[in-house]
Amino acid sequence: MDVPLVLMTRFFQLVSERKFAEAERVLERIHARMKNSGKEEFNKGYLDALNGIILSVRSSGGSYEFFSNLDLTDVPSLKKHYEDFKKNARNRFQADYDIGYFSALTDFLRVILKTVSRTKGEDQANR
Repeated sequence: MDVPLVLMTRFFQLVSERKFAEAERVLERIHARMKNSGKEEFNKGYLDALNGIILSVRSSGGSYEFFSNLDLTDVPSLKKHYEDFKKNARNRFQADYDIGYFSALTDFLRVILKTVSRTKGEDQANR
C-alpha cells in the first residue's frame, strides 16, 4: 500500500478522539494516495473498512457493533483481535477485497495497541 503509516496513525487517532470531520479529511487524503496503486479490490476493501470504522464509532449505539463494544484498556483482548485480523489479512485464499478489509482492521488495532502501551508507560512514569 502507498499510504504512509503516519497518515494512517493520524486517521485512527482522530477517530478514537471522535473528531470525525478531520478524520474524513484524512480519509480523503488516504483515498487519493491509494488511487494509482493498481490494487483496486484491495483498496476498495481497505477504504470500506475505514469508512465502516468511522460510521461504527460515530453511531456507537448498537450492542452488536464491534467497535462500540471494544474495551480499549483490555490489552489481551485487543491483541487477540489483532492476531485474528492479521491472520485473515494474510490468508492467501481470501479475495483481494477481504485482504484489504482485514488489513485496515489490523492497522487500526496496531495503532490502538501502540497508543495504549504508550499511555500505560506514561502513567507508570508519572507515578
